[in-house]
Amino acid sequence: MKQQSNSLNLQIAGYLIRLSSDSPIELELGYEPFITSKTAIADVNINCYAGIPANLFQNDQLVFEAKNEEQRFYSIYRTGTDLGFIIYNQQDKDQIQQVAVLDETFSHWKVYSETQSNNKILPLKYPLGPIIMHYLTLKGDAVMMHASCAFDGTKARIFTGFSGAGKSTMSKIWNNAGSLIINDDRLIIRKQKTGYMVYNTPMYYADQPKSALLSSIHLISHSPENKTKKLSGATAVTRSMAFCIQNNFEKQFIQSRLQFFSELCLQIPVYDLGFVPDQSVINFIIANETGETK
Repeated sequence: MKQQSNSLNLQIAGYLIRLSSDSPIELELGYEPFITSKTAIADVNINCYAGIPANLFQNDQLVFEAKNEEQRFYSIYRTGTDLGFIIYNQQDKDQIQQVAVLDETFSHWKVYSETQSNNKILPLKYPLGPIIMHYLTLKGDAVMMHASCAFDGTKARIFTGFSGAGKSTMSKIWNNAGSLIINDDRLIIRKQKTGYMVYNTPMYYADQPKSALLSSIHLISHSPENKTKKLSGATAVTRSMAFCIQNNFEKQFIQSRLQFFSELCLQIPVYDLGFVPDQSVINFIIANETGETK
């Protein structure tokens, strides 16, 4: 079931996001549990429009493009003091799916989407939804990471690595052991007075909002035996930061991410972890959380 309205509020990672439109708004299933009735001042306002303007940004500077050999995902333009986004159809690299404009305060979006066959608009369609959440983290002490996180009732541990490193496998192992999986793909980490909180974000499936106080970060890879090494200094910072979702086209963005991870790695232990994909890794991690290297 999809949620629809002309005005909706979402609460994601403690941020309040307000969407409004003259046309009915439809949200994908994963956003539904994050809908809130709170009416406080929003951290970000998203004005949604039906129809995509032609030739928007044609005279503006292209500053970043997310693509691979087969697909263009999105392009970012500098348009005055604002940022302009062209989002491409994920099944057709030459078809524009949406166009968006973000103001210089990162507080106001204008999102243009074609109406669907039911005359509704889908403003947070992937990948624009995660892009909006990424720029929301730039407003404060927060980052978004490709990672999984398991909370065993006492400690919340992040597991991150390159594609195929075992993030989903690690989530299954901890889930089978009774731990709460905060998320197994895309997390937001926020600096709070009590420490660093880790939150889930909306996915393609419905999942209730979750959060936990972060205890450690593990940079994982498959290994014939369980082994770990505590990292520190620039090594911990740069290797953790490698899995942060970011657009490196402005020095201020790079500096804010670097500052965040520099402070994070002073307070949260970071480990290089090679693991065997079975429950033995849980006992191994717990036994080695004193900071000793093996």
